[in-house]
Amino acid sequence: MSETQPATAAEALLQRLKHNGVDYLFANGGTDFPPVIEAFAKGATTGAPMPEVVITPHETAAVAMAHGYYLVTGRPQAVMVHVNVGLANCVMGLINAASDNIPMLMMSGRTPLTEHDRFGARMTPINYGQEMRDQTALVRESVKWDYEMRYPEQAAILVDRALAIAMTEPRGPVYLSLPREPLAEPWPADRPVGGPAQPVPAAAQPDAAAVDEAAGMIARAKFPLIIAQRGDPEGRLGAALARLAGEQAIAVCDFWAIRSVLATDHPMHAGFDVGPLLERADLVIVVDSPVPWIQKSQGPAAGAKVIHIGADPMFSRTPVRSYPSDLHIAADPAATLASIADALAGSGGDVATRRDEIASAGDKRRADLRATAMKGSGSPMTPAYVTHCISQAMDDDAVLFNELGIAPQFHYVRGANRCFTPPFSGGLGWGLPAAMGAALADRNRLAIAAVGDGSYTFANPVACHQIAESHGLPVLTIVMNNGIWNAVRRATLSMYPDGDAAQMNRIPVTSLEPTPDFTMIAAASRGWSERVESGADLPAALARAIAVVRNEKRQALLEINVSV
Repeated sequence: MSETQPATAAEALLQRLKHNGVDYLFANGGTDFPPVIEAFAKGATTGAPMPEVVITPHETAAVAMAHGYYLVTGRPQAVMVHVNVGLANCVMGLINAASDNIPMLMMSGRTPLTEHDRFGARMTPINYGQEMRDQTALVRESVKWDYEMRYPEQAAILVDRALAIAMTEPRGPVYLSLPREPLAEPWPADRPVGGPAQPVPAAAQPDAAAVDEAAGMIARAKFPLIIAQRGDPEGRLGAALARLAGEQAIAVCDFWAIRSVLATDHPMHAGFDVGPLLERADLVIVVDSPVPWIQKSQGPAAGAKVIHIGADPMFSRTPVRSYPSDLHIAADPAATLASIADALAGSGGDVATRRDEIASAGDKRRADLRATAMKGSGSPMTPAYVTHCISQAMDDDAVLFNELGIAPQFHYVRGANRCFTPPFSGGLGWGLPAAMGAALADRNRLAIAAVGDGSYTFANPVACHQIAESHGLPVLTIVMNNGIWNAVRRATLSMYPDGDAAQMNRIPVTSLEPTPDFTMIAAASRGWSERVESGADLPAALARAIAVVRNEKRQALLEINVSV
């Protein structure tokens, strides 16, 4: 046996994860883990290639870290938790990952199948209490594929298949259940664990006739509009969008963007309010946007044409979605926009007037937003002012994970994949651990989590700061503290603007007061922390925090007093 030949299925599974490019296993252990723990110990002795374990004291952090890691690298990672109870804590994160098409391999142990005879059989009362007839039912609606390993020789092929399916467009999480007995059984002595992995199918390329039809619609349009809510981690869509919008003078709207696609100072960036743009547009191009507008109150003008582009432009996993369309192009969005740009190149269309108009409107909008932001520097500060200051403090390579923290329209985004927000599934507690996943991918790149005080609490911050200290993750956390669940407050006022709740100083079921001293939570894990009360002090405080992150390579936290 070579030094990397697995002795057990658990060893084969870990080696095959590494063979498939999985660098990290985000783990929250339990009594189902002994074969995996023994496999890691064996690997440390033999030098067998295996992922690095990232111990996560709470499961929600594990899933969100894998989510954030993928967003900045494009590489799926693996998560393993304890049987049904650990998997239950992962459900919210998997809902987020499914909504955002994030590939990851979710694994959990399964309580031992047998009571006696077999190695690994039940040995504690919880092995009975944690038994389920269908453990996978907890997550089945949120994963693309699921299976329970039954025999040791399946370990490698199941890892291959799971990751290939996760990375097949449209991407998403997959789930593998791991009973303890087969994990502990011997791996076939004559079977190598190496060899080629299952290839990921190439992304669908756009149909030539559909490209020509879309190009013709753009050429005929008086005021075309693009709505793009997310792109690929490599930034290919951002580049293709910048080219097409720039060459053809097409306005681009960042309506509820999940991942930034276009720099906000791009001449064709037309802001964040889609309503007025829809009213004017005679052609709307929807690019990988699950919710391009709110149908109850917004929609294209009468007679306007609509094109939907994406790996799944129908968003077929969504039960109810009735956006109008004249043309669906089911293909890689970046390749599709590039092909449309090629088809329009040299077409001779006169778009100079439209280009100047969109660019001038953008310059005025940005100047107005800056003026508005600077008026909010008092105590408490406005979210607009805080957002402006954060933008000024970020360098060109920094990434921001925003969860009900900043005001997006006031944020200067420098390009594709610089600002991320939670998917529309809305599972809270995502922002901080997702930023930690980005910091794990590159500790030299500034990763910021800008979160509301409610979102920070949802993130299990004690666990998150412990993970950041344990693994040396220099993430900057900015907690914007207004003492309230402001999203709940806004939703209530939107539905009942003249209702009884609107007349109250404190709307029921929204208050988070008295709030804890959040700086002490970070300090408990030896993080640098500071509270900022006045806007005049914020730029210097941000500079101090970033200096700690960059120079000392340790986590920092700013708690900022903001208005609702």
